[in-house]
Amino acid sequence: MSQSKDNSSPSQKLVEQDTLSELIQKPSHIYVEKGKQLEDATSTAWVFTLFGIIGLIFVVLSWTNIFFLEFSFYFKILYTIVLGFLFLLFLIIGIKAFHNKKSISTDKSKEDIFIYQITQWFLEHYSADAISNGMDEEDLSIEQLYFLRWENISRLLTEQFGNLEESFLEYMSEKIYQMYFPD
Repeated sequence: MSQSKDNSSPSQKLVEQDTLSELIQKPSHIYVEKGKQLEDATSTAWVFTLFGIIGLIFVVLSWTNIFFLEFSFYFKILYTIVLGFLFLLFLIIGIKAFHNKKSISTDKSKEDIFIYQITQWFLEHYSADAISNGMDEEDLSIEQLYFLRWENISRLLTEQFGNLEESFLEYMSEKIYQMYFPD
């Protein structure tokens, strides 16, 4: 029986393990449009605010015996403190979400303008043929063609607009790719 020997040095193994650890630990970040963030903030604001108000009203009504709950006095105090704190926290989260909604709305307007400017610039300066320039489309698989075109779009965007956030660059590259090559 022959044993296969690993000819890599301990330092190479350490580098490979470090690289693997970085890949495993590095979180993937997907770009989320400001419009989607605005929808999420709006629903969060309304849900938490309504639950907070309804819950606080329930706690007050239980003390006025409109909702008669058969509990001992100490237990009534305990659930009032706990539920009161919880529903007050819900109310605070809801109000904070309404404030966040305002800033996200402003950011959404800026994002919409920036996306429009990028797509208009790209449409004015490049055609589908320019993106595929130099590619022998007959010899490439659909996947290879996709990635080569996508890399070209990404490179052109980086050349024109500098260092865009990586997730935003991926988002814009995909958006532009779909404009030129809808599948």
